[in-house]
Amino acid sequence: MDRKGILIIIVTLGIALGYHFFIGKPKQEAAYKKAWKEQQEKAHAEQEKIKAATPPAPDVTAQTNPASTPAAPAAPAQPETLEETKTLASQPGTVDYVFTNQGGGISRVVLKEHYENKEKGTFIVLNEFGSIPIGALAETPGEGTILPWTMIADETNGVVTFERTMPGRVDNGSESGQIKVTKKFSLPRKPDESDKRRVKLRSEYLVGLEVTYTNVGPVTTKVPKYFLHAGSAAIINTREQPLYQGFDWWRDGQNNFKDVNYFSAGGMLFWSHPERLVFKQDGDLMRWGAVTNQYFTTMITVLGEEGKSDEDQRLLLGETAWAKRSDISADEWRKVTPWRPAGHEVKANTKLYLVDGALGVPGGFALTAGQSTTRSYQIYAGPREYRRLRLLDHHQSDVLDYGSFLGVIPTGAFSRLLLNSMNGLYAWLGSYAFAIILLTVIVKALLWPLQNKANKSMKKMAVVQPELKKLQDKYKDDPARFQKEMGLLWKKHGVNPLSGCWPIFIQIPIFIGFYQMLGKAVELRDHGFLWVKDLASPDTVAHIFGLPINPLPLLMAGTMFLQMSLSPKTGDPAQRKMFMFMPLIFIFMCYNFASALALYWSVQNIISIVQLLLNRNKNAATQQLAVAK
Repeated sequence: MDRKGILIIIVTLGIALGYHFFIGKPKQEAAYKKAWKEQQEKAHAEQEKIKAATPPAPDVTAQTNPASTPAAPAAPAQPETLEETKTLASQPGTVDYVFTNQGGGISRVVLKEHYENKEKGTFIVLNEFGSIPIGALAETPGEGTILPWTMIADETNGVVTFERTMPGRVDNGSESGQIKVTKKFSLPRKPDESDKRRVKLRSEYLVGLEVTYTNVGPVTTKVPKYFLHAGSAAIINTREQPLYQGFDWWRDGQNNFKDVNYFSAGGMLFWSHPERLVFKQDGDLMRWGAVTNQYFTTMITVLGEEGKSDEDQRLLLGETAWAKRSDISADEWRKVTPWRPAGHEVKANTKLYLVDGALGVPGGFALTAGQSTTRSYQIYAGPREYRRLRLLDHHQSDVLDYGSFLGVIPTGAFSRLLLNSMNGLYAWLGSYAFAIILLTVIVKALLWPLQNKANKSMKKMAVVQPELKKLQDKYKDDPARFQKEMGLLWKKHGVNPLSGCWPIFIQIPIFIGFYQMLGKAVELRDHGFLWVKDLASPDTVAHIFGLPINPLPLLMAGTMFLQMSLSPKTGDPAQRKMFMFMPLIFIFMCYNFASALALYWSVQNIISIVQLLLNRNKNAATQQLAVAK
């Protein structure tokens, strides 16, 4: 790339950024303010409507002789339904479930084998900041979910039942009749001893949910469409990457994901948009929906009609994916709870978000007087652990979503193979750090011949570089002639420019698979190495002027710079200078990522440096031998 091309890129970026900050962003903010104002006006109008429908209190001050008039008896105060909670432990004893009658579901899930802070002994709590319980039902998602239900807890059998009577519907959508809704939650049981490990892995975090609709009115009525809530997801701590936080839903053979940043105002040029208040997408055949963070998920799966036609399944499976983002205040984050005696730590300027999610399940089916029907669901609230999720029956392991390269080459197969290999090496070595190092060595050893081929090709390209520069100067006004002469030059020296690219291109999906796997591997949490306390977090050893000092990313950048310095010099000098800034770009991108990623990257850089030095020494020895002859 010549200087003119670089200048064009810089000018284009300058125009794009200028448009974004001086035109696009003000438009986004104005649109958001308008939407917010309309939302406030709508809420105010609804409040005025409620106020107008409420009969006015008698005006006792207008009476001519209030002393002689007996005072009217005060209207009895409406009893306020207090929240009732009940905590039940799963039979394996690894999870505590906190049930609430407000919304009729699970308000908190306490994972007693996973720690938010192992030194302080504080557990991971799912839906910790959410106000909507897991398993809540509502016709309008996010609204009307905190209604009181009758709760009956059977601690012996690990079953909690909720009941509430709701209005039925007729074809025009108006209320008609009464439907009793019964929700039955069944907690995880101890595994069958005949298949202990598999069953334990499969069922340890699974809660069964049956929803029964009974027509308790005298006339036929219809069950409305309900939204079944999966609760909410927040980051575990401020070291966790928020880009993994969001809402997933599975449809048409693949996982779909909206991350927490989807709701923010953004875009560029003509594709800019204001802040999005909610996400809602209608469809069909949605098997499950989930709220997730980097390492944990709460997922609701629709059961039934497996193996049947799409028409049969369409009557049962989800038909709307819904999610909403809301702020978590610093005070709420720091708040002391039964699970967090000291509260969370947070800096004053840190933005914290909560993502609520729900799956709209079909309604519209009629129930005659006294008739009942039951729908079955499955709740998984636990780690995003592949070895567990792959044992489930409805592609729940896709919630890991290992992605693809350029949207074309799937890297999930590489990620799963590397994850299983890492876990196998850990079982043998007893250290995830050594497992990552050894796995990196094995992968680089397998790719060694390809990398050798790429290094030789780059060496040949470096040899012909001076002659290529002469041709470029000679035929600068005749591009066609330059291309022809360049081809003859490559043929003369046996240079194939693509031979150095293909080996690198083949390695990219493996690299991305490694990157995706290590970024989501919950197995790495609370496993240390040398100064690293947690391979799933940055390896911060100190702070200077408030900035964290993370040695592994610095080592990664240093080894990357050294590797580039030792590589044969090919291409335009200006382009080479730009590439030398790559370590700085990568350190900026990955500085606060999991230290396992920096460990892997540093090891593979060191191996590449060794390979370059060996090739250089081998070439030097070959040249000396040729001179001696």
